[in-house]
Amino acid sequence: MVRIRSMLMEDCKAVHEIDQQCFTDAWSYSMFEELFQYPANCYFVAENQGEVCGFAGILVTIETADVMNIGVHPAYRQQGIGRMLLNALMDEAKQRGCYQMLLEVRESNQIAIQLYESCGFSQIAVRKKYYSQPLEDGLVMQCDLKRS
Repeated sequence: MVRIRSMLMEDCKAVHEIDQQCFTDAWSYSMFEELFQYPANCYFVAENQGEVCGFAGILVTIETADVMNIGVHPAYRQQGIGRMLLNALMDEAKQRGCYQMLLEVRESNQIAIQLYESCGFSQIAVRKKYYSQPLEDGLVMQCDLKRS
């Protein structure tokens, strides 16, 4: 059974490995370690029988929570783990007094876009050539946390 919990420093290795499998522009290991230096960051992991199988995080600035990344190990996709992680982020953002949540997503990532839309996000802008490897536009999506 998958459970969501706060990310710990000792999760960095597993989270970094998942990030590398999920994204062509993956973060370095040290970037994950540095998250713990700033209280504005909040990260969760999904864990199945002691194994980290997904992660997600936000950066909170005043009344806005920016989704930094959500990644689910390929072997665990299509099991609702991404939704569980996103819901945990939304709950945390509300608890921290945020009124809105923002994120960017590759325009080709239709599975993620469908998840975000089903959780109350809508597209508000396009960032041209936002992503590299491959070069691609990013869709900016926003969710009103007072309504969700």
